[in-house]
Amino acid sequence: MASKVLVVGSGVIGLRTAVELLRRGRKVVLRSPRNPLHPTNCSQGAGGLWMPFHCDDPRTDRWAIETLDEIIPFAKDPQNASVEIVPTVFLHRDHHGPAQEDFQELNYKDGRGGKNPKLPPWSSDPRIQFQHLTVEMLSWQNFVYRLRIPTQQQLKDAGYLYSWFFQAPIVDPPKMLMSMLEEIHSKAEDINVETGLEYESVQHMVEDATALGCDAVVNATGLGAAKICNDKHLVGARGILHHYDRETCVRKESIHEGEFGVMLNDAVILTDDPPYGTETEPAYLIARGNIIVAGGTYLEGDTETGIRPEEHARLLRNAELLGIDTTKSKPIGEWTGFRPYRPIARCEIDKEFGVAENVKVVHSYGYGGSGWTVYVGAAKEATDLLLSKD
Repeated sequence: MASKVLVVGSGVIGLRTAVELLRRGRKVVLRSPRNPLHPTNCSQGAGGLWMPFHCDDPRTDRWAIETLDEIIPFAKDPQNASVEIVPTVFLHRDHHGPAQEDFQELNYKDGRGGKNPKLPPWSSDPRIQFQHLTVEMLSWQNFVYRLRIPTQQQLKDAGYLYSWFFQAPIVDPPKMLMSMLEEIHSKAEDINVETGLEYESVQHMVEDATALGCDAVVNATGLGAAKICNDKHLVGARGILHHYDRETCVRKESIHEGEFGVMLNDAVILTDDPPYGTETEPAYLIARGNIIVAGGTYLEGDTETGIRPEEHARLLRNAELLGIDTTKSKPIGEWTGFRPYRPIARCEIDKEFGVAENVKVVHSYGYGGSGWTVYVGAAKEATDLLLSKD
C-alpha cells in the first residue's frame, strides 16, 4: 500500500486526488509545471456546471453522484463561496424523455422524470429536483422562479418545445482550485506547482518519485498524458468562452421584463439542438461566481489556441439569443481550453511500470467535459486503487 505519493498535475483531478490522499493519512508530494490558475490549465477556465457531458465511461454517473455528495453541502454553506445552486434549463426540440403518451401523466405525478430509461440515470437523484417539461410547463415554473430566460413564445418560435429543468450545483473553478491548494499546502510535505518541468514519460515520473522517496505516483496530467503515455485514445476537445461581468451585465428587455414581471434570478441555459446550437457548437450561458460565461464549442482534435473571428461572432450571437444585451454589455474576457477526452477515462493501475522500482502508478485522466462533475468520485477511485493491495 502506498505511503508517500507523487501526484503530478494541478488541475481539478490532480488537486482533489492529493486532497483525498492527505485526508486518508498519506504523505503527498505535488508537482506541476504550472500554477492551477495558469490560462493553459483547462480546469480553471471551465464553466463549472455539474452535469455529465462528453464523458462516456460507464463509471461517470457514480463518480458524478459522489461529487454531488460533497458539493451540495458547500452550496448550502453561506461561508463557502465556491459552489452555488443555479436553476438550469436544457432546451430540446424533441421530448428526450418519457414516451409521448406517458409524458403528461409522469410529469404531473411526481414532478420528475424518475428512472425513465429515456432520461439520463443521474436525473433521478432527488437533490437536483429534475423535471422534464414542455415549454409551457417551464413557463409556469418561471412564474415562481423569475428566471432570466427567453420567453415561452421566443422558445417556441425557435422550435424548442421541451426542456430539462433541474437545480444544478455550479462550481467557481478558480475559487475551488485555490481552496484545494490551500488544504494541500497545510498538510503536504512538498509542493511545487510552477516547476516549468514537463515529464517526458511515466518512467520519468517513476524515477522522480524514487528520488523523492515516494512509493507511488498519480498521473493526473490531463491532455499532457497523450504524450507522456503515448495514449492514442486521448484527444483535446476544444472549448471557447466569452466572459461577462455578472453584476453589471445588461439583459435584453424581453428577458429582464419577462412574462410575469421583472426577472430577478440568473439561470444556466443551454442547448445542443438547432437553431441555437449543435452537438459540436453548443450554445450556453452559465452564471458562476462573479462572471457569466457564454459558449461554446466541443471540437475534438481542433488545436487553435485563440478564438477565431467567426467564433467571436457566434459567441456574441449565443449571448444575445440567450438573454444578454450585447449592444450594452461587452465581454470582459475570453478563454480557450482543451478538454481531455477519452472514450473510456483512464482511472486504473498501470501494470507496466513501477515493478522493478517498487513504485505503484495510477493514471487518472480523460474525463472530457465532465471534470468538474466527476472530480470527487474520480479522486476517490484513484485513491482506492493506490491503497489497494493489488
